[in-house]
Amino acid sequence: MFERVKAIATDVDGVLTDGVFWWGTNGEEFKRFSFADVTGIALARRAGIKLALISGESSESGKALVQRFADKLQITDVYKGCHDKAGAVTEFAGRYGIQLSEVCFIGDDVPDLPAMEIVGVPVVPANAQKAAREKAAWIASRDGGCGVLREVIDLILQQQDLS
Repeated sequence: MFERVKAIATDVDGVLTDGVFWWGTNGEEFKRFSFADVTGIALARRAGIKLALISGESSESGKALVQRFADKLQITDVYKGCHDKAGAVTEFAGRYGIQLSEVCFIGDDVPDLPAMEIVGVPVVPANAQKAAREKAAWIASRDGGCGVLREVIDLILQQQDLS
């Protein structure tokens, strides 16, 4: 299933994070990311797999956190406050001349369904919402925020003999 994947586009909240956020009284917002995913991103980059973050997060602090994560990991394809995830996936794939059938999209909830419907490999975390699980070609064994992206990257590298 993952043998043709050249690019991964992923939602952020509920996939790279556990979907929980903390608010401080001074406007701070905090999210928890997995180091397994951080390592996986480095492995994907070395293998030539393109990566994009597509987040519906629209608060200024939330968008700043998504950008900070992208900057730290040198991910240049970042869509924040995105409410047309299928459009973002299409633009991302087109930028690199990649067919949508060669894209894996990881989502976890209803806003991700349009993107899941147009890619070759729609994936969800184990704890994704029912509507997203029903559209998935593959369900990860890990919950969102617990290394789902790494699990997908490891499968791609293994099935493409790139590890």
